Amino acid sequence: MRKQAAIWTALALAACANTSSAPTPEAIQQLGAAPGVSRETLIALNAVCGAEGKAGAYSRNLKLAGGMGTGGFTVDTQNKNAQDWFDYGLALSHAFYHQDAKAAMRRSVMADPNCALCEWGLAWTLGPTLNYGIDEAGRAEALEAARKSLSLVKPGDQRALALAQAMVARYAAPSAAANGEKNVLGGAKAGGSGTEHEFGLAMQKIAMDHPDETEFAVLAAHSLLIPVRGDDNRGLKPAIALLEGVLKKKPDDTGAIHYYIHATEFDDRAEDALGYAKRLGLLAPAASHLVHMPAHTMFHAGLYEEAAVVNAKAIEADTDWLRAGGDPSAPTAGQGDPPMYYAHNLAFGLAGALMAGDSQLALKYESHANLIWPEAKVNLRGNPTYRTYVALARYAPDKMLALPDSKGSNPLFAIYRHYGRGEALLVKGDIAAAREELKALDAFKPKEGAPPPEQIVARNVLEGRIAMAEGRPRDAARFFSTAAKLQEDKMTGYMDPPQWWYPVRRSVAAAYLKAGDFAKAEAEADKSLKEWKNDPLALWVKGKAQLGAGHLGAGEATMGEAQDRWLGDFASITEGAI
Repeated sequence: MRKQAAIWTALALAACANTSSAPTPEAIQQLGAAPGVSRETLIALNAVCGAEGKAGAYSRNLKLAGGMGTGGFTVDTQNKNAQDWFDYGLALSHAFYHQDAKAAMRRSVMADPNCALCEWGLAWTLGPTLNYGIDEAGRAEALEAARKSLSLVKPGDQRALALAQAMVARYAAPSAAANGEKNVLGGAKAGGSGTEHEFGLAMQKIAMDHPDETEFAVLAAHSLLIPVRGDDNRGLKPAIALLEGVLKKKPDDTGAIHYYIHATEFDDRAEDALGYAKRLGLLAPAASHLVHMPAHTMFHAGLYEEAAVVNAKAIEADTDWLRAGGDPSAPTAGQGDPPMYYAHNLAFGLAGALMAGDSQLALKYESHANLIWPEAKVNLRGNPTYRTYVALARYAPDKMLALPDSKGSNPLFAIYRHYGRGEALLVKGDIAAAREELKALDAFKPKEGAPPPEQIVARNVLEGRIAMAEGRPRDAARFFSTAAKLQEDKMTGYMDPPQWWYPVRRSVAAAYLKAGDFAKAEAEADKSLKEWKNDPLALWVKGKAQLGAGHLGAGEATMGEAQDRWLGDFASITEGAI
């Protein structure tokens, strides 16, 4: 079986050079469970390598196509083309193809310039989203479209009138984003005009007045959720109620599922969306962001390998979308900037692979990052390549040590390089050289601003690792505890994937385990598992602590669970690498 697994893995990786060499999905399904490789790993490798095999020159040619999910409602037009593009524009909007959604709505307006709600749809797509706000120029453009929509409303069309009036009010005030606020993805802060909550309430009322139009409830929920990004939670519970109402009627509504995943995450009950999340990618296989979205729920539920796999599929969906003529930006393999959420998909997939111990997939994400963001493009916004240094440090230490210093302006490139070199040197048993990397971390000063929290976490984790290697587990526990506290206090807000690559609290537990303090080791492991559910290495520490304390039945059960969830070499796990 090991030989068979190696053959299939080689075939999957061969897709990077020749897509015809990749195993088919049917063949992968027939593989069965082979030691040292998972079917999921092969599917993910095939997806990433397939994306590389499909890369090429792309031209923008947006077409009506399937697989994008749900969206739309009947508008005031007899022109089928206008109606189709309107529905597609809302589907693209729910799938967070922001620029394509605008283009689709412009097609709708062109098909019927007298359609009030086609113009309304354009105003909608010009507005803010959960991830991006609008600046003052954007607000003015959206307001112009909203006012035009209002001017086109036919006499007696009360539904269109209510929608147009609400849209005009949405953009009537100056934009909060114009004040320079930023959001978590680096753009203008979501929240738009500063009237988004009121717009959400207006849409909520329209939804109540038209209970058969579930799309209105989906749109209202999205707008009510936008201010939550700015810590205005007034709309959170109403949005959840709206979405749950929609999903009760239409469980396959992809816009509702998308926003429900976000809403339950905001409400600290992400797992409530798990049943819907697992189906979302199947319902919208062409929509990269919707293929990716289940990872948010899966990560919170401790389904780390599943999160790694759906992001690989999202990367391939991005490439397929570009080949089909979507997205105005030219992407991948040195062909320009990658699509809007490409870096997010890669960073999230890598995070899942590292947490699951999937070394093959983690290293594939590393090589793919270097293909998409070569050194010549190292400073492209959102470049996640520095995160991949962890995969090299743990699974390819010689390659990590051969990595030249990056010219990236982001200080995290230097911080992760010193940290990764330190981890790699400890893998090779060179404690003295690892100490030199610790000194480099201490000496590093960002060109601007205070040291990021990653620098302090990295140096304490590395010093803890050194202490473990030197047989000083209680000193290690102290260093790990400092890093864990900073991570938990400063780095656990809304940030997916997590800002630091693993829960340092589990290293605290591992240090106490090595010191023979089984009660503290189990307690710290439980504390880590509360936030990072089903983490296989934290489960391993807990199981070892239970066995050490003489709780044999519980310890064997916990160790079995750890083994089931860990894709790495279970027999080689040591406290010092946890």
